[in-house]
Amino acid sequence: MKVLGIDFTYFAVSDMQRSLTFYRDLLGIPLACLVHNGKWAEFETEPVTLVLGEGDKITPPGGGTVALAVDDVGGTIEELKKEGVPVNWSPEESLVCYFSVVEDPDGNRIIIHKRKDNTFG
Repeated sequence: MKVLGIDFTYFAVSDMQRSLTFYRDLLGIPLACLVHNGKWAEFETEPVTLVLGEGDKITPPGGGTVALAVDDVGGTIEELKKEGVPVNWSPEESLVCYFSVVEDPDGNRIIIHKRKDNTFG
């Protein structure tokens, strides 16, 4: 077996509409499709798809992580704080990147991330 890459990142959610508001409206990620009676949402976040599933038995809500590349970690965190988004890890600098950790409405942790070389994916 050979792993070719990541096809998608999956988050189980307890309330799809609340999660759509967070990912689509607040974070501004375009929704690619909403299927299975509104219980499965896909966001095409090249090169990897972000999937939300409501009522699945794949994993319970609150378990999962994804790193989202942004242009400005500090500015993004300030915007999210104003919207009441929980920040678990204040912006920090490493040797290769800037990052912070926030939570979505179900407690899924999201790494807000910027590589110093300005690449992503």
